[in-house]
Amino acid sequence: MHCPHCSSTATIEHSDRTVHGYRRFRCRGCGRQFNERTGSLLNRLQVPTDVAILVVLWCLRMKLSLRDLAEVLLPRGLVFSHEAVRDWEAKLAQRAHRGLAQRAQGQNQSELVRG
Repeated sequence: MHCPHCSSTATIEHSDRTVHGYRRFRCRGCGRQFNERTGSLLNRLQVPTDVAILVVLWCLRMKLSLRDLAEVLLPRGLVFSHEAVRDWEAKLAQRAHRGLAQRAQGQNQSELVRG
């Protein structure tokens, strides 16, 4: 794994994991510690990445209110506010839209080649 701070490949994996189960590393070059999500869009998230993505997809697909989304997962033991959902949507929705648009554009180009 590359160090997100100095881009060194000389990293050591720790035997323990973060609270959410992500692998932890230490860079031999700069001595900093990091995990799999360090430097990513969802670095400081307090819930697992898959939960945040699922909530944003539900928000976009089912048109539920932000408060409803927070209440839906409350019985499952996931506690977060509607403000957190708004932040996740702001971060993830735009990136998901760009990714889907690029995928659709790539499919259109491949159809032209076959056509």
